[in-house]
Amino acid sequence: MKTLPRPLPADPLPLVERWLAAASTGGRRRNPTAMALATTDARSRPSVRMVLLKHLSVDAGFAVFYTHYGSRKGRELDANARAAGVLYWEELGAQIRLEGPVVRCPDAESDAYFATRPWGSQVNALVSEQSAPLEDFDAFLRTMREKNERLGGPPDPANPEAGGPALARPAFWGGYRLWLDTVELWLEGTDRCHERVRYQRLLSREDASSFSGQPWSSQRLQP
Repeated sequence: MKTLPRPLPADPLPLVERWLAAASTGGRRRNPTAMALATTDARSRPSVRMVLLKHLSVDAGFAVFYTHYGSRKGRELDANARAAGVLYWEELGAQIRLEGPVVRCPDAESDAYFATRPWGSQVNALVSEQSAPLEDFDAFLRTMREKNERLGGPPDPANPEAGGPALARPAFWGGYRLWLDTVELWLEGTDRCHERVRYQRLLSREDASSFSGQPWSSQRLQP
């Protein structure tokens, strides 16, 4: 990863996949897929937060993250269904920027992922009104424990090894697909002579959760 390939590949996503794999090996960091996700509200006011990039579809060209649909980012995506994300790995001297339209994942895809979450995380998704005001954190924890007991869960729902009966995904929680129409790759260079290349493509809507993309075009950028 010291330099970008010469010539540049026609499709950036296999390279993105390799960078993600490199960042995830060797135990370099706790959350190598942590991505800063930026959205805007109906008045074009931006906000940004960290999410986990849970899946990259190299063939189709989208990135997946999960959240409460009623959270601030969910409400902002309802108002303006585009987002931008960035992943940065200081130890690799590498950065990836992702941009494009956002749609909800198919229900079956969100159901399948929800089933893989630890019991405590599932209970949290059922209880938490993400981003809503909270007056008393201890009261919230009590609500979590009470919900856990009513559902027949383990004594310690925060224990990732503990389990309980299968829980259904709530309709207000699920995945989003960030369909990529812009990808920028950045590699740190000596004397701030960083390498940058921006890829872009046109997308056409296919259905509620899918787009089709035209071939990528690429352009190197000055540091």
